[in-house]
Amino acid sequence: MNLIELAESHFPQTQADRRHLHRYPELAFEEFKTAEYVTTRLQDLGFSIKGGIAGTGLVASFDTGRAGPVFLFRFDMDALPVQEENEVDYCSQEPGMMHACGHDGHVAIGLTIGWMIQQLADQLTGSFHLLFQPAEEIGLGALKMVKEGVLDDIDPDYLLGVHLWNEKPFGWLGITAGPMMAASGSFEITVVGEGGHGGQPHESIDPIVASAQIINQIQTIVSRNLDPLDSAVISICTVHGGNRSNIIPSKVELTGTIRYFTEHTYSIIERRLTEICENTGKAIGCRVELVIEPLVSATCNDLEVSGKVRDASTKIKRKVQVDSVFKTMVSEDVGVFLERVPGCFVLVGAGNPSEEKHFPHHHPRFNFDERGMPLAAALLLQTCLELSG
Repeated sequence: MNLIELAESHFPQTQADRRHLHRYPELAFEEFKTAEYVTTRLQDLGFSIKGGIAGTGLVASFDTGRAGPVFLFRFDMDALPVQEENEVDYCSQEPGMMHACGHDGHVAIGLTIGWMIQQLADQLTGSFHLLFQPAEEIGLGALKMVKEGVLDDIDPDYLLGVHLWNEKPFGWLGITAGPMMAASGSFEITVVGEGGHGGQPHESIDPIVASAQIINQIQTIVSRNLDPLDSAVISICTVHGGNRSNIIPSKVELTGTIRYFTEHTYSIIERRLTEICENTGKAIGCRVELVIEPLVSATCNDLEVSGKVRDASTKIKRKVQVDSVFKTMVSEDVGVFLERVPGCFVLVGAGNPSEEKHFPHHHPRFNFDERGMPLAAALLLQTCLELSG
């Protein structure tokens, strides 16, 4: 089977699917029209549909009737609350929303794989399940689908997924065994002091000064408490306090994100954040409240399945560059599935500076090289053939 030629022959429809979805983005847990579009397209191809999982999620299933592995493909559907600044004829029609991370392309890849499975049904073995997931952007969709029993119902042998990746050019493939994308968590710090007049600070307990010291000390956790060979990021991303230039506020609120690869690293970060907040509060006289919430686990690819994806990349008759050591501190909740099912999440280069398709993910001018979609579809389905022996 020449899967890349088959996928490329379907490119006009793949592109039409992607551009339709791009025009009508929907936010996390609101992907009703997207789910309806996917359902209609795949029902027409003979897939059975189970919808309403985690609200808007669905699974489309196709059984070849011949013994073989149970394959599960995962595709995320949600958009972001970003006002699009691209000038294209398929620009978002929803004010304040856009597909700024490529999920419209991921859904189109899933629909392409569904079409390819239908075309090759008499040559394939096993069963194929296409999972379309809500709410990846807020890190909640995968876990909600798992809690509602989606993996129990399917009992997959392997899981495969893909992310179009604008940091790298078309033709680049990130196929890394082991941890590839970081786990993430969030934290909130509330610093409560006693407000007062800016000209009489001695009569106040200044939460702004305490917050500044907390922020500075947090910067030392990675550089002074973690092994230099460990990877972690701690970023303070919001600071809110006060509303007048001559009034010391009574409260300052900070929020931030944590990225890491191992639970050991997380335990150190959690301990040091707690100590810094407690001790700084005592030193200055503020009450400091800290809430830390782990969100998603690291995306960790199975060694065997990653090897099969690399084997598949050699069967795709197109020039590709395989990067087997790539890692990123960006997070993805596909790790929730990969904790439970052996599989591989592949990054597919989709940047193209010559066409101004090089803006980063979540940027209001994000766009990607659409040639990455048939390449991704062919690669994932070729991997199924490799795993089927």
